[in-house]
Parts: sequence; C-alpha cells; structure tokens
Amino acid sequence: MRRPADRRNAGGDRLVSCLAVPALLALALAAVPAGAPCAALAAVLPSLERAAGEEACAAALAEACDAGLRSACAALGDALADGAGIAADPARAAALLGRACAAGSGSACAGLARLHERSGDAPGAARARADGCALADGDSCAALAAEAHGAGARALWERACDLGAGDGCLALARTAPRGDAGRLARRACALGVRDGCAAADTPALEHRCAAADPEACLRLGALLQEGRAVPGDAARAAALYGRACDRGRAEGCTRLGVLHRFAAGVPLDEAGARTLFARACAMGDPEGCRLLDDPVRLAPEGIEGD
Repeated sequence: MRRPADRRNAGGDRLVSCLAVPALLALALAAVPAGAPCAALAAVLPSLERAAGEEACAAALAEACDAGLRSACAALGDALADGAGIAADPARAAALLGRACAAGSGSACAGLARLHERSGDAPGAARARADGCALADGDSCAALAAEAHGAGARALWERACDLGAGDGCLALARTAPRGDAGRLARRACALGVRDGCAAADTPALEHRCAAADPEACLRLGALLQEGRAVPGDAARAAALYGRACDRGRAEGCTRLGVLHRFAAGVPLDEAGARTLFARACAMGDPEGCRLLDDPVRLAPEGIEGD
C-alpha cells in the first residue's frame, strides 16, 4: 500500500518513469539548488534532453510541476523569484513555491519565506518558515530561532543544528560549556560556516597566545571584538591587542588605539590612542599612520570633527 507521501508524488513518479529517469529520483529530490531553469532542470530530470534556452527549460519545469513533481515547482519558483536566466515574476514564484511547500518541500517553504520578506510581509514569512521548520528545513528553523527568545529559541537552534544548519550549531556553541562548545563549533565548521571554523580554532589560538605568539593574540582579539564566532568581549580583546603590540605586532597597537579612541572595552583616551598609532606607524603599519592624522575624535559628549 502506498503511504500518503507516495500518493502525493504519484504524478511525479509517472512522469519520471516515462522519461526513463529512476523512479526514486522524484522522492529523493525534496529540493534543488536555486539557479537558472536549465541548470535546475538538469538537477531535477538529469536524463531529460536539454531544452534550447532558459525559457524552454522553464516550460519543461512547469510541465513537470503540473505533473506533480514538487522539486520542479520549487526550482521554477526559485528561478522566477530571483530572475535567474528568465524575467522575475514574484507572484508566479510565490504560487509555485507555495505549491511545493504545501506538497512537503521544506526548502520551498524557505524560498517562499524569503519572497514574503522581500515584499515586506513579515507574518507571511514567519508562517512559511514555521512550515519549513516543521518539514525539516534547518535554515527555516535557524531563521525562526533568530527571532525567538529563551528556551523557545534554544529548542529551535537545536533543531536547526540537528537538521544540518551550521548557524544553529554555532549559536549553540556560543552559550555551551567549553567542551560542548568546541564540538558544536567544529560541526558548524564542517557544515560550511566560516565563523564556526574560527570558533573551533579559539582554544589553539589561546594556547599559542599564552606561548607568546603575537599573531595568535591578534587573531583571538579580533574574534572577541567582532563577537560573531564567539561572544563579544571588548575588554579582553583590548588586553590581547596590548599583548600583540608589546610583542612587536604593529596591528595590535593600531587596534588597541582604536578601542581607546572610541572607548570600546577600555577608557576613552585620545592621547593614549595617538601614542599607540604613532608606535604602530613607526613599526610600519600604514593604518596606524593614517589614524594618527585622522580628524575624527571621540569626545565625552560624542563624536566631533576637528
């Protein structure tokens, strides 16, 4: 007996069979990469003879979509949403992505959410993301988590990470105990999140910095100042920049000077900032030279120009 999901894709299965494509393809392809219609058609129906031109490929995708292949609906919707190879048509894109989403494609729900967001329909975007998350689209769960708070947000980040969304793993790493944080950061890195790779590298940077490696101190300070890969800590970043500066790394002097100029993690100290910029300039850092003569200063009342 067919399961409900099989009945839903029966039309797609018949189309694939008559095109001599393996019958499992229609079930396995829940989504295809966004792109121009011909590239999408090659991903959805690799054994189909290529149509001549993007419009013809779009027509072939539309035919496959009408036959019940949800990945074809999603692919054509993505192309129409982005204007990839064919003229953009947001209304038709929304209809196609909505059709694929309703048929069980979580990535199509995510595409529909992006389309709603572009048009300023925040409630529609939230509904589509909720549908996508329920259909196991990790990026949809991560997007929902970014708007949530407390335990609800954590549960969504966990689901996103479990579904292969690296941003979810990195978000969990930022608040996890040290051992778990490293594991989650490495997973985020393996899933293609660059900040996850940086977070995974922080223990090694800490060890090297403690062993008097100024480059490691500088890199770790930058991570703490930016606050993306690891939780931000401007005061600690300033201390690390100071260590890099004292160990002969000119950029450390420059970065510490900037923090003093704008009172970020350290007291406002324009005179100290200029001393640090002069030191960096003498060590050969052109940015230190430029900032030494920068007319913008931070006064206690705010920023003012000379």
